[in-house]
Amino acid sequence: MKRLLAISILLLACWGALGQTRDFLTLSGKVTDSQTGEALAFVSVNLKGTNISIVTNSEGVFSLKVPGTTGADARVSISSIGYLTAEYAVNDFLQLPEDRMLSVHLLPVVMRLDPAVVRSVDPKVLFSTAYARVRWNYPSKAVGMTAFYREMIRKGTTKYLVLNEAVVDIEKASYSGYANDKAAIYKGRGSINYDVTDTLFVQFQGGITAALDLDMVKSPFVGTTLQAATHFYDFSLDGIETLDGKTCYVVGFRPKEGAQPFLFIGKMFIETESFAIARMEFSMDLKGREEAAAGEFIIRRPADRRFTVEHADYSVNFKEYDGLWYFEYSRVDINFTARRRRSLFRTSYTVTGEMAVTDHKKGDFKVVSDERVRMRDILSNRVAAFTDEDFWEGYNVIEPDQSIDQAIRRIIRQLRRREEN
Repeated sequence: MKRLLAISILLLACWGALGQTRDFLTLSGKVTDSQTGEALAFVSVNLKGTNISIVTNSEGVFSLKVPGTTGADARVSISSIGYLTAEYAVNDFLQLPEDRMLSVHLLPVVMRLDPAVVRSVDPKVLFSTAYARVRWNYPSKAVGMTAFYREMIRKGTTKYLVLNEAVVDIEKASYSGYANDKAAIYKGRGSINYDVTDTLFVQFQGGITAALDLDMVKSPFVGTTLQAATHFYDFSLDGIETLDGKTCYVVGFRPKEGAQPFLFIGKMFIETESFAIARMEFSMDLKGREEAAAGEFIIRRPADRRFTVEHADYSVNFKEYDGLWYFEYSRVDINFTARRRRSLFRTSYTVTGEMAVTDHKKGDFKVVSDERVRMRDILSNRVAAFTDEDFWEGYNVIEPDQSIDQAIRRIIRQLRRREEN
């Protein structure tokens, strides 16, 4: 699983799918917990009967663009781990004023684990069974996909140093073979926002490829091999959850005492009937190794700085269509601090990348080799600057959080002023 650890950050010292018409409908909403009112992040939103989907942002907001020919009675499904799935008609969205979004309240479901189930179900067997059944639960042929990808590098809590976005064409390889996934940028935009006060230039290398490598069904297992996983990890049955109307075992995993460094702590959501892996979320076990872990991520750095990884968190979701489960969403968040040697002052940096599959392509699809995104690529070098608020046209994108939206609007204003001068 070294490819996961190859999510790379470059640090340098600084001194001083073709054509889409606009015939679409935009369905916007905000998803909250019906009991607490808390916004729900990364909730799956899908036009039923199709592969058209998106996820909510960290503030629970989404905009789903569907073909203009979609009937008013077509259904939109909204689902998240631990909640009852909600459905709304397209007409429910269309009846609202243009400046209003639909309020979606998901009802949490508390599922108690029967002690008899705890005694009878071996989590290690669940883990092994889930991977043994991959050939039946996931596509045996390559699938063409369209996805939206966003990556951000933030200094402190407010300053966005890098913000890149792209619509990506994906050739998702078969789960029954050894071919790698391939991706190409169809359309992208980005911004680099460094000034004289910034003493480090941070870049995210291979973000798009890393987002695909987080498919832990196709590329098992975190920090080791699938065959060796039971030797390095302890497994536990941590409960039962509901997802999209299906029941899932929650199987926890953590490194055994004395295991090799830089393994992971997390949990798998395994559907109880098919034993398909519906979701995985995990974090690197950094306890006592925060400074050493920097070497796992940072591949080029100034000699006069010391770096500490504060957290490295990952998640990946899959969604079932017609009996098969497909890669749907992945996210990585890495936070580290930097300080000069013999200095007490630290600067915090957060690197985030997320990818959401928004549709599946019909028929065979191949990524042209010359256009393929490579692990060594830096997205900032391959996309154009922010210029147009309507840049994405009819493509589905993850709605920007308020702070990101403000940053995008500021960037566009700055570029327009520059053009006027």
